[in-house]
Amino acid sequence: MILLLAAAILAAGPVEIWSGGELKSASAGLAAEAQAKAIAGKSIGAASVWRRSRSGEAELHKTKTDLIVIEDGSATLVFGGTIRGAHATQANEIRGTGIDGGESRKLGPGDVIRIPANTPHQFVLDKGQSVAYFALKLGP
Repeated sequence: MILLLAAAILAAGPVEIWSGGELKSASAGLAAEAQAKAIAGKSIGAASVWRRSRSGEAELHKTKTDLIVIEDGSATLVFGGTIRGAHATQANEIRGTGIDGGESRKLGPGDVIRIPANTPHQFVLDKGQSVAYFALKLGP
């Protein structure tokens, strides 16, 4: 089961966003008790928590899939298109000043986003806005 979930997360495909409301609705029918298997100690990727109070750079990870959970605040995710001023910052990592021709989606608490490898993406924040999120980078 865990391997199937990991394969689905890492599979190529479009950016996927599950709203907090969709997740709440999906979990409404679950049993009150659940079991989980800890995966601590397994090397599945890098986990980090973020708090942004300004827009980030446009970025693209050639070999990593991002799985992000919005915890607080809001931001607009711009994804797809091409990175303006693209340049390598390290092996398999591209950054730039913005995204041309991408799609955008407003994000808020509870939203879950999967950004496949090789997908340009950027968090854009309005003045005075902030966003806090958990990010997991999956891949080789």
